[in-house]
Amino acid sequence: MTPTAALADAGIEFVVHTHPPIRTEADLHLTGLDPRVSVKTLAFEVPDGSVVLVGMPGLWRARYGAIAQAVGVSRSQLRPAGPDRLRSLGMEPGGVSPVCADQAVIVVLDASLPASGQVYCGGGTSETTLQLDADDILRVAARGLVAAVAEPQPAR
Repeated sequence: MTPTAALADAGIEFVVHTHPPIRTEADLHLTGLDPRVSVKTLAFEVPDGSVVLVGMPGLWRARYGAIAQAVGVSRSQLRPAGPDRLRSLGMEPGGVSPVCADQAVIVVLDASLPASGQVYCGGGTSETTLQLDADDILRVAARGLVAAVAEPQPAR
């Protein structure tokens, strides 16, 4: 089920923004949306076959050890989810979303995001971004949790 279908099925209000394809963080400017309120999503597979979608502030960096601890695996057991696995979730590279209702997916939302209001996140394709309330990400998740899994980037 695509992220938009999961939101619609849950009766959650959201807006879909379309833009040129986004492949990397360097392409974010193409959206015309504020990256300071964006949620980037990393996708992993773990040994039990689950996919882990990690939503964190878009300008922050991941704490991989904390991600692994949050889902009960060692850091070495976090493997990037491949394109085929993403497609099975209604997503593609460049459009990975933390919005997912699949029972085999664990959604980990960084502790800084709940109660942060409206955010932008992947819409499932490289050409769509969703705008929704951050708290609604976990309302959709079949298996969701909140953990401190990201930190601000150091000043350059």
